[in-house]
Amino acid sequence: MARIARVRYPQGMTAPENKPSKRPWRAAQWTFLGVVLAALIGVTLALLGRPSPDDSPAATGSAPPPPTVASSASPSPSPVGFQLTSAAAVPQCADLTGRGSKPPGREVGLFIQHPGDPKFYWAKLLTFAGDTWRAERVVIGAPGDAGKDFNLVLVPMSVQAVVEFSKHDGTTYAVENPPVAPLTTFRVTRTPAPC
Repeated sequence: MARIARVRYPQGMTAPENKPSKRPWRAAQWTFLGVVLAALIGVTLALLGRPSPDDSPAATGSAPPPPTVASSASPSPSPVGFQLTSAAAVPQCADLTGRGSKPPGREVGLFIQHPGDPKFYWAKLLTFAGDTWRAERVVIGAPGDAGKDFNLVLVPMSVQAVVEFSKHDGTTYAVENPPVAPLTTFRVTRTPAPC
C-alpha cells in the first residue's frame, strides 16, 4: 500500500490556497480584448450589410429601395421619369436613347421581351449622362422578326446583379423574371433593317 507524504509547514503557516491572482490586467490582455471586440463588431456590421435576396438575379417581384433623402441645404434635383426618345420603329441592331434618372446606388439594365413570351432576354446596361440614357447596338429579335412588337424593359440592378448579368453580355441569355420590378417598359416595332 502506498504511503501519502504529508508536507509539514513551520508553526503558524498554513497550506497555500488556490485563489486567483488579483493582479491588474496587463496591456497585452487589454489589447487582446480590444481585438476580439473589434472583430465581433466587424462581423456584426458585415452581416447587417449583407445583400438581401432581392439583390440576386434569381429574386423576383421586388421593388427597388426608395431613394435616400439628401441632407444638404440645397434641394436635390427631381428625378426624371424614363422616356424613350429614339424612334419606336427600330432595326434589328438599334441605338436606343431616352431620358431618365439613374436610381441612387443602382445601375439600370435593359431586357428585351417579345409580348406573349414569358422570358426576358438580357441586353446590356444603360449608360447615363445627366438625365439622359443610351444603349448602343442593342440586338432586337432575329432577322425574320420585321413587323413584330417587342418590349424594352428597364430594370434597376444591384452590384451583384450587374456582375452576374454582365457575364452574359453578347450572348443569348434569358430569365423568367427580371431581378426586381422594372422601372418602365417601352413597346417598339421591328423594321426590316437587319444588323
